[in-house]
Amino acid sequence: MKKDVNWFLDLYQNGQLDLDPSYQRRSVWTLKDRKFFLDTIFKNYPCPAVFLHKEINEGAGKLIYHVVDGKQRLETIIRFAKNDIAMDKEYGDAKLSGKKWRVIENDPELKTRFTNYLLAVEYIDSVDGNYVNEVFDRLNRISRKLERQELRHAKYDGWFIATSETESEKDEWERFGIVTKARMKRMKDIQFISELLLVVLKNRIDGFDQDFIDNIYAEYDTPHETLPDFSEDDFRSKLAFAKDYLLHMENHNAAVTKYARGLGNFYSLWAFVVLNQPHLQHPNIVAERYADFMSKVETLAKERDLDKFLKEHEGAIYSKAYIYLRNLVQASIDQTQREAREKVLGSVLLS
Repeated sequence: MKKDVNWFLDLYQNGQLDLDPSYQRRSVWTLKDRKFFLDTIFKNYPCPAVFLHKEINEGAGKLIYHVVDGKQRLETIIRFAKNDIAMDKEYGDAKLSGKKWRVIENDPELKTRFTNYLLAVEYIDSVDGNYVNEVFDRLNRISRKLERQELRHAKYDGWFIATSETESEKDEWERFGIVTKARMKRMKDIQFISELLLVVLKNRIDGFDQDFIDNIYAEYDTPHETLPDFSEDDFRSKLAFAKDYLLHMENHNAAVTKYARGLGNFYSLWAFVVLNQPHLQHPNIVAERYADFMSKVETLAKERDLDKFLKEHEGAIYSKAYIYLRNLVQASIDQTQREAREKVLGSVLLS
């Protein structure tokens, strides 16, 4: 079954289109994605089907269409019709390039081309979570073979992914042990570097979440246009400082490659440096303290009877080492654990 754009706009105007049901699959489009879809519409190219689940709303007394898949496409149509977004400036047609709907609708031919565009519609009778997941697993079986970062590489080409991929090619990341041949094969190195850049970008620690990374790639696709407070100079200054500081630590006593080669440890050390920049002492001093502290963490990690060892080695430093270790081995990529490790490092390295 096919429905034109007007049908979807009418549903939206009548309050019959639910774009955010509880089972809606999470997906993020950049502004570039939306403009590309508008290009698809005006050139009358086909697009994937929109999946809907319909039911009677007893209270409102009308039929409601819940969007199971296709939210980004329908949102783009609605936002364009509301003049929230414009056609791409490089569209190649003077009548369309950079134009918003309020201009285009005055041209009968262009208005018809937009409102009469047909989208395939598939109805899903059951919205059981397992059933919906199975439907889309089958639809996307080929793409499921790719890692999420590989999918991002195919989808995004904006500022943030370009910055992450360019960073991954710099020698210092290989020296730190972050870029390895194994991680490079599936772009895992770029994914982790993206997480590190997020600490600089947001000035905070976040837990690891694939969807969250997608959101950031979309949010910072064209930050110079969409984020008025964004300063690339500030970002690059902080990034350069953090890398230079860690290189000084490494040159002093190889503290980084000896104790922070694991991703969990490196993330914590990186976050400590980025978030405490104004309060840091000379990198040689911090390198000595870090090596001393992490050697105690390693000692605890090798102990078979931790309770006995801690009783025999009472003192603040081993207590802190234990807290660090406990948050390194249990859900180590969760935000709470990452914050706990960075807090411990702050108490040890800033004193």
